[in-house]
Amino acid sequence: MTIKGVTFDWWGTIAVIPARSDSGTMRAFRIGRLEVLLREQGLRPAPSVLSGAYDRQGERLESMWAEHRELPPDEQVRTFMRFAGLDENDAGVVTAVDEAIHGAIVSRPPATFPDVEETLRSLSEHGFRIGLISNTGRSWGRYLTQVQNAAGFGRYFQARIYSDELRVRKPDPRIFEAALDGLGLPAAEVAHVGDDVIADVAGAKAVGMRAVWFNTGFWKGATTDRADAEIRGHGELPRLLEKWR
Repeated sequence: MTIKGVTFDWWGTIAVIPARSDSGTMRAFRIGRLEVLLREQGLRPAPSVLSGAYDRQGERLESMWAEHRELPPDEQVRTFMRFAGLDENDAGVVTAVDEAIHGAIVSRPPATFPDVEETLRSLSEHGFRIGLISNTGRSWGRYLTQVQNAAGFGRYFQARIYSDELRVRKPDPRIFEAALDGLGLPAAEVAHVGDDVIADVAGAKAVGMRAVWFNTGFWKGATTDRADAEIRGHGELPRLLEKWR
């Protein structure tokens, strides 16, 4: 079957997954920003309280993600506020938590892999329909869209599907099916590119898409015999997809 479309994973495929030290820096940035915004609301919780709430919220999120479940954005905010002892009915505080914790990525965008924009431009010019399928973390889809648009390559995506909006995570078939609907193509005519052999490769294959494993070496010991192809750089992708047309 001719390939007419391609979908990309975000974290680990387009955006570089931050190192553990960088994650600590982002944690400090988020909490520091929240302290500033809460002071504007007349509140001065101890930094240790906010740090503790952040870590407890993270534990809750990780436990759900391990089961491929998603905690909706509004519940993520409420979870943090409960752990921090903040009033969940205070709209100003809700906005402060939202912007400081979950919107921080707009001010501190991640690095992207080499040749991302050039590859997306080439695929677009050659008539491929392009989509994005992303499991989100604390950085929700609406903020990731801002990051992509600011980077200049958001315009190439004809469909962007985020787990926090759909409320299911890869490898759930529904998130891939939503992207296929957005592109207006059947699964057999779309290839998915991702770094995770379970969420991306196995997930895409389960719905009938072709799967391209973006093997960066990040996942130590990861192997798969299910991918239709393996690449180590975005620059390899246009030639590969042309062979499948």
